[in-house]
Amino acid sequence: MTDTRAANRLGMIFMVLAMALFAANDAGTKYAAKTLPVSEVMVLRGSFALVFLIAILWWRGELRETPKVFEWQVSLRGFAEAANGVLLISALALIPLGNVITIIQLVPFLMTIIAASTLGESVGWRRWLAVAAGFVGVLFVVKPATSAFDAASLFALTATFTILLRDMLARSIGTRVPAFVVALASILAGVAVGGAGSLFQTWQPADAMTLFSLFASGVCLVLAQYFIVLAYRGTELSAVAPFRYSIVLFAVIYGFVFFREVPDAWSFAGMAIMIVAGLYMLHREALRTRNATIGGK
Repeated sequence: MTDTRAANRLGMIFMVLAMALFAANDAGTKYAAKTLPVSEVMVLRGSFALVFLIAILWWRGELRETPKVFEWQVSLRGFAEAANGVLLISALALIPLGNVITIIQLVPFLMTIIAASTLGESVGWRRWLAVAAGFVGVLFVVKPATSAFDAASLFALTATFTILLRDMLARSIGTRVPAFVVALASILAGVAVGGAGSLFQTWQPADAMTLFSLFASGVCLVLAQYFIVLAYRGTELSAVAPFRYSIVLFAVIYGFVFFREVPDAWSFAGMAIMIVAGLYMLHREALRTRNATIGGK
């Protein structure tokens, strides 16, 4: 049990790092998506990411592991990520960054249900309460029953299920495939899907700033994929998943700094609820770890 607690703590750190990087990737992608079609964004971002990733695999001596991208779970995860890319880029082109990021925080709620119902994890009432609070926070941002609801939010809502599939597969793959090789499968799938989409979309010239934003997004995407894989290895889903909520804070910061986006009062309230829920989960996990340590003495 002590090993699980230690893994949980490390998984939480990896999750927060992954969320910071995913939000940065989304910010760069949003900038490019203002002038470029989805397929072009996916191919250019993926190409930059691929060069960076191949260099990392060479440096780490893991190029010999790359055939593992064809294992069915690794490939399926890659295409789940590619589908997620299409949905999120479509949403980012139409609605504020903070709103997109907040909507997809339905994922921890769904993961906790899966952890409790199919994986046999013990989920106490406090965890359920924190996750439910996060879900309420999402509703505050989406505002589904009001005139403020944007149909483009449906892209982000659908993306929650591709993210769920992606992260569940990351957990099932385990340590037999290096994390950067798992990331490689996602990047290759994204480029392939973007290339197929180019048959139906007209590409536009990209200026230097747009290319730089896609380069930065590609680097952040690779590193985010690496840390998200590590976050789920040997950890409890119900303990680690709520730390996905940290991406909301990063999204609000990036949205304001780069796009001067300021969420409305309801969205701020929803984001605050999710952040408090995540901090409470961190507090509860710290108590569980301390009690387990004391009990083991």
